Amino acid sequence: MQNVLIPRVLILLICLPLLLVSGCSATISLPAQVAEPREVQLLLHGRHSSILLTAADHSRLRYSFGDWAWYVANEQSLASGSRALFLDSKGALGRQQIAPASTGENLEAQIGVGIGQRWQFQVEAAKVDALIETLEQQFQHSQIAPFYSPERHLSFIPSDKPYTMHYNSNHQAADWLRALGLKVEGNPVWGNWQVKNAEPTQR
Repeated sequence: MQNVLIPRVLILLICLPLLLVSGCSATISLPAQVAEPREVQLLLHGRHSSILLTAADHSRLRYSFGDWAWYVANEQSLASGSRALFLDSKGALGRQQIAPASTGENLEAQIGVGIGQRWQFQVEAAKVDALIETLEQQFQHSQIAPFYSPERHLSFIPSDKPYTMHYNSNHQAADWLRALGLKVEGNPVWGNWQVKNAEPTQR
């Protein structure tokens, strides 16, 4: 493993200044028209993103993607973090059920994790239902029972995608947004999101 990790570390050290200068970001374009709107939120927690989907019964489901060892097994050493960044590792799909929206609610308190920024979108209800069905089927068909993490406030199952710097929580969030009919351009690796003609919603 060390023989594989060292070259990747060197590559990242060489490329990191270029990535920082280029200011990797992803731009989200909203659909021109939405016939049957349903609310979706993109949440940014530091450099990590998750999405919050509103179901047909108005309950809400938050989904997140991360490194299994880091988020589930709580292996948060420097070695574990380096492995998660530079090597393809086991991915984790997280799920949290949230009560229906209410006036003046404190969403941050409900989900149990800090929200740096959040964006609210209106997308086609049928696309939201389809994405929820896809994600819920993964939980229902998982060969491993969901593992609940009280630290993360999420129930995790193994993801069918490996986790790496080239496919982290922000890349997964971008794919989920695309499935909802939103156009996402650019590289969201650092969680630097921009939305055309929209500003983040204050939490």
